[in-house]
Amino acid sequence: MSALANAIRVARERRGLTQGELGAVLKVTQGTVSFWENSIELPSLDHQVRLVEAMPEILTALAIQELHLLDRIQALERVVFSGKCGCEGCNCSAETPVTPVSAAAQHRAT
Repeated sequence: MSALANAIRVARERRGLTQGELGAVLKVTQGTVSFWENSIELPSLDHQVRLVEAMPEILTALAIQELHLLDRIQALERVVFSGKCGCEGCNCSAETPVTPVSAAAQHRAT
């Protein structure tokens, strides 16, 4: 289960809501909420905004999810560009160490 899926479930349960009740608030079905909570689907950007409006505490989980996605993009970029990043005008090489975006963000937060 992803951090976001768990955050949605915990926030919903703390409010004493069923999946169907949360779905009604967000204008989605109970099945959609179940899919989110079981990491079968990710909420769309619009639904992510609605989720944060309804349950602000899940914002941290959304941020973590986005950081991990950026890590994956960064790794793919190094594969596509033969070990270099894709930044215009950047002079890094294949030997330049890569600091994952999520690790850099966690370091700044401490």
